Amino acid sequence: MSHVSAILFVLIAGIMWAASGTAAQHFYTQSTHTPIELTQVRLFLSSGLFFLLAWWSGGLRRGIRSLRRNPPILMKLAIFGGVGIMSVQYTYFEGIAAGDAAATTVITYTSPVIMIFYLAARHRRLPTHAETVTVAAAVTGVFLLVTGGNPERLTVPIACVVWSLASATTFTFAMIYPVHLLHLFDRFFLLAVCMLIGGLALLPVTRAVLDAPSFFTPQTWADLFIIVVLGTVVAFFSFNVGLRWLSPETAAVTATIEPVASVLFAWFFFDTHFVPMQAAGIFLVVAAIAVPNIQKKRRAA
Repeated sequence: MSHVSAILFVLIAGIMWAASGTAAQHFYTQSTHTPIELTQVRLFLSSGLFFLLAWWSGGLRRGIRSLRRNPPILMKLAIFGGVGIMSVQYTYFEGIAAGDAAATTVITYTSPVIMIFYLAARHRRLPTHAETVTVAAAVTGVFLLVTGGNPERLTVPIACVVWSLASATTFTFAMIYPVHLLHLFDRFFLLAVCMLIGGLALLPVTRAVLDAPSFFTPQTWADLFIIVVLGTVVAFFSFNVGLRWLSPETAAVTATIEPVASVLFAWFFFDTHFVPMQAAGIFLVVAAIAVPNIQKKRRAA
């Protein structure tokens, strides 16, 4: 596959992820279902589709054999499914319900800052100069987005900020924890099992999946198609294909299309307007992700 084609796949993934957030925002205006109910239905439906992909790729049989040889590994899958995959999706949907998809996506993209603090604490060191600049840019960007430059008022609801930061935290966990699992299982099989576990973990709270047909109405079926099929299956599939042919740094830079696309979708579909200081904040958050990875790529070259 050519370099350009690989980048295109990652761009498609970022756009699909942004579209799923926008679709969730529209879904809430057309349905009385709650974020936790939407999360459970998305997890179960996506799990079924990923099981099909795992069967198609041959990973299903290999994954089942691995589980039979090492049953205790199921506990690690349960942790990733519950604390990682389920939590990051639930907090993301709650953030959108409390505010909007664009603000939630941008704030969630501060996860590299949380990663920097985690690695500094783990290795008992202070952040490097470059990491400090990244943290400062991301924090300043979120401040400008949330306040519009005026600290005496909030342009984004505080609940949206809290849920979005929770989503960024759980997303960081979801990036760190499954590294060893990816060496044991096919990626599609891993997502299928962990999404199934995440959906099952919500059963004590909601059994919305038993009433899944009620989610599909003439007003919401397109939203659910985007959330489940395009924003989950197509996005993960495209990202994984692109990642095979790109360095992690290039993929990370390319994936920053998601917050940008989310802002554009908010403007186009919901007529959301951002004041100049908010636009500057969005730029700073995207730059905090992209610039360090561009520098890494140049050093590696």
